[in-house]
This record gives sequence, structure tokens and C-alpha cells, in this order.
Amino acid sequence: MTDTTTGSHPHEDLLRDVSGVLASVDETHDYLTRVVHAVRRHVTGCDEVGITLLVDGRPSTAAYTTVATLEVDAVQYQLDEGPCLEAARERTEVVATIGPDGDADERWPLFAEAVRQDGMRSLMALPLLSGAHCVGALNLYGRVPHAFDAFEASLARTAAARAADAVVAVTELEGAQRLAGQLEQAMANRAVIEQAKGVLMALRGVDEHEAFDWLRTSSQARNIKVKVLAEQVVAGVQGRAEAPQRDEAISG
Repeated sequence: MTDTTTGSHPHEDLLRDVSGVLASVDETHDYLTRVVHAVRRHVTGCDEVGITLLVDGRPSTAAYTTVATLEVDAVQYQLDEGPCLEAARERTEVVATIGPDGDADERWPLFAEAVRQDGMRSLMALPLLSGAHCVGALNLYGRVPHAFDAFEASLARTAAARAADAVVAVTELEGAQRLAGQLEQAMANRAVIEQAKGVLMALRGVDEHEAFDWLRTSSQARNIKVKVLAEQVVAGVQGRAEAPQRDEAISG
């Protein structure tokens, strides 16, 4: 399917956005974050995206679009059931719908009940396969039933294959332990990034996706990491909040 207004092709656009070679494990989180946001932009019907990596058999969310993604993934890990775990462990693509005309309630009853409360209705998970290795799953969530057709699945498959190749290549060079350490560091960085997004949402009147897009594009323009920019945003707000207090103390 070609966009006749621009002459571009969705697969080519997506592949361009998820391209790149990881020089080290330290770049994994930033790269996978770029992947999930690219998938959300290009796959119609996709509201949230996450990437689950299996390190020593243990699942963790390596990248996500919003906190809602983290919540859905956390339910799967806690219950030990759900589409992303099935896709990663069985090395198979999983597409399911939550609701009376879907099959998720029967396949993963506890998970489906929990996710229904978050408003999700469509689920698609693709294994991150590269050669003989499966390192996790790419997880897509939609708020309307049957959101993903064959074309949307083909787009997601393109992103999953590219992400898998990148993760496997860098893991073979530096080892799973280095990857585990990098994921732990990324989890530690989440708090300040979420704080900065909250600040931007309040100051600019934007939603969570737009707040992160500003962080992402600004960090690229300034050639600094998203975490560093997030720290600057939070520090700037804190500094402005403390200034009146300092003035009052001086005048008093």
C-alpha cells in the first residue's frame, strides 16, 4: 500500500524508523524505545506498544509507549499468562480480542479481565526471532476490537524482525549479563523520564505521547540522551519553584 500523496510505502517508512546498528548493549533501551514509538505511529489501530525481553528466562519490559503499556505488561508477568509471554515462549505470533466476540477471555481469563479494565480490546504479540534465537516479544495493544488486520500484522512483523536482529547481534557480542544490567539501569531511569513527561503535559497541555515526542526530538537535536534532558526539565521546574522561597527567605 503506497501513500499516493507522498509516494512513500508504509513498510519502507517503518523500516527507516527502526533501522540502525547497536554499537553496544548500552544503546539497547534507546533503540527499542524508538522502535515502539515507530510501531505506534505506523500501525493503524495500535494505541500502545511494548517490548518484552527474556533474560535468563525472566520477562521484563525493555521499552514502552506510555505507563499504560507497563501496567498491561506487569499483569502478564504477575499472572504468568498473556499474549506476550505466549509469543516469546512458544515462538509464535499471537492475535486475540477481548470481549464477547473474542477469544482472549478463554485463553487467558485472569489477564483478559484485568486488561479489560484498562480499556484494551485488541492484542497482538510477535516473537523477537533472529536465527535460532528468540529474545522476547513485540506487543501491540488496541482499544477497539479486531484492530489488526493482515496488513497491520505485516508491518509489526517488519519491526519485530529488525528489533530481534539488533538485540541478538549486540547480545552475542557483549553477553546476556550486560543486557540484564542495561535493562536494570533503564528501569532506574524511568522515574525521571515519567516526571519530565508529567511536567511537559502540565506546562504544554499535551498528552503523554506528545510529551515523549518532544523529549525524543529535542534530545536528538541537542545530541543528549533522553534521560539527561528529562533531568534538565525536572530540575528547571524545581528551580523555578524554589526561587520564590529563596526570595522570601532573603526578604525576611
